[in-house]
Amino acid sequence: MILIHENVGSTYIAPNIKCDGQPLPAVEKFVYLGSTLSKSANLDDEITTRLSKASSAFGRLRDKAWDRRGISNKTKINVYKAVVLPSLLYGCETWTVYSRHAKKLNSFHLRCLRKILKIKQEDRIPDTEVLERAEAESIYAMLKRSQLRWAGHVHRMDDDRIPKKLLYGELAEGKRSHGGQKKRYKDTLKATLKDCKIDPCKWEETALDRSAWRQQTKAGVTQFEADRITEQKRKREVRKSSSASLDPPDAHLPCPHCSHLFRAKIGFISHLRTHSYSS
Repeated sequence: MILIHENVGSTYIAPNIKCDGQPLPAVEKFVYLGSTLSKSANLDDEITTRLSKASSAFGRLRDKAWDRRGISNKTKINVYKAVVLPSLLYGCETWTVYSRHAKKLNSFHLRCLRKILKIKQEDRIPDTEVLERAEAESIYAMLKRSQLRWAGHVHRMDDDRIPKKLLYGELAEGKRSHGGQKKRYKDTLKATLKDCKIDPCKWEETALDRSAWRQQTKAGVTQFEADRITEQKRKREVRKSSSASLDPPDAHLPCPHCSHLFRAKIGFISHLRTHSYSS
């Protein structure tokens, strides 16, 4: 049933809709089958809910799992994958994900792995090494695998099934407005296929064979993750080399008022302010 709301200022009223004699107010968002649906049709509220539930699940296991010395890191990671990740990625196969959403989820994922592996911030361990130590994938890879498997599953459905009608359906009337558009599920799926080196024009043929589609999905996501990690390492090396060239180890800035030496210009300028304040 589709409800048409009347906009009255900043509030929304659903006229003549009652349940047990009580009028039903229109709301900005609501939870249906565990997922948060919002009037704005974006994932912001759902991502916030997923992060909250996953954080709660992770916190409840702190004393019983993460801080227990008698449990190996491998077992802790397996518990994390079985308990926390399902709460974090519930329903992700149907999401239309923006980069900001994936970044938030991946940041939470890496924070959890660092806490489990007892890696502190001052250890300066890069994210790629954290994933290698945990023998885990990034959230980016998990999202792409879930989406590809779901797309193949929907494509194998009968034509009268609602998910398949929604995936292949088009508007009978009207057109999209000019300017920037909101992402559609098809847009995200097309980008995922390209990232995993799968031809967007021929994926449906392979998806008809479930085993072949799973193999292609696994190979594509594995290659995507390997390329992503390689690119992250390359960027890190470029940053390290550029910072070394800009700030060589033997470069020191002496303070004209005292005997202090500084390697960074920002620390040198801050120190000079202390002399100006004291004078």
